[in-house]
Parts: sequence; C-alpha cells; structure tokens
Amino acid sequence: MSALAWWLIPIGATVLAVLFVMLRSRPAKPTNTEDSMERLRRMQEAMERPMPSNTRVIRPDEPEIRDAGDGGRP
Repeated sequence: MSALAWWLIPIGATVLAVLFVMLRSRPAKPTNTEDSMERLRRMQEAMERPMPSNTRVIRPDEPEIRDAGDGGRP
C-alpha cells in the first residue's frame, strides 16, 4: 500500500501542474465591449497608415541583392 501512496504524490502533482498551465495559457478575455472596439479601431487606423518610405520591400519574384559591405555572406 505504501508504494501506491508514493506513486499518487507525483501523479497528483503532475495533474495539478497540467491544470495550472492550461488555466494560465488561456487567452485573456476583453474586459468589456468598449475596450474591444477601441482595440479594433486602433488596429484599423494602423492598417490604413502608409508604410515608411525608408522600408525596403522584398518581392518574391526579384533575385536577392546582396550588399557589397557584407563580405559576401548570406
């Protein structure tokens, strides 16, 4: 009977740890509708803003151009 008790301790601890991790990893729910709508509005405004002009756009159909100062490393 004592061997069973020794096995129940780590099994119980493992089950509790798994439950704890499952509860902690759930995504947070919005606190209210107004907060959710405000986040959506801010995301939409960010998507409407133009990209900065100094950003280099990489297109899949163009070959990669290496900088001469990188020593030929990929």
